[in-house]
Amino acid sequence: MVADREQLLAAAVQVIRSDGPDVTMDDIAAAANVSKPILYRTIGDKDALVAALSESFVDRLDDAVARSFDRRVDARSGFHASLRACLETIDDDRNLFLFVNMGGQGTDSFRHLVERSARQMYDGFTAGRTAAGLDPAPSRTWSYAMVGAIQVVAMMWLDDEYADLDDVAAHLTQLMWPGFAGTGNS
Repeated sequence: MVADREQLLAAAVQVIRSDGPDVTMDDIAAAANVSKPILYRTIGDKDALVAALSESFVDRLDDAVARSFDRRVDARSGFHASLRACLETIDDDRNLFLFVNMGGQGTDSFRHLVERSARQMYDGFTAGRTAAGLDPAPSRTWSYAMVGAIQVVAMMWLDDEYADLDDVAAHLTQLMWPGFAGTGNS
């Protein structure tokens, strides 16, 4: 069987979804019906696989957030909807989320993904604070903080589902909205 990169990535996603985040490169090669050397030659090592799957997962998160803004009635509701969309996307594909967050990634790859994940929030913070006549300087720090908070909350929530998705989104909104709205300290 000749397999291209996209086919191997699709096979990896399928086996991660079905078998969980602890799958190995051997499991992925077997699911793709290729040898492990072919998998490594086409995809790279596990770090390369995690990076590739992380990129596509961030794309899905970005799309979900962008779609959620179309439904907003007011800014706070839109913010809540975007947090809920993130959590819903994570919940819908929890094994893949756990795989990409448990896999080892190099610092450059991790930094790139955080930058991508924070971009929409950074733009929102900057616009909101500028419109409110406040200094937009905290926007970058706050967007990174939100990415980290959402990631850690999602990891813990997926582990024991201590609340339902709507409650978790409401809790995050309650914590984060004042800063996002530009009502935080200047």
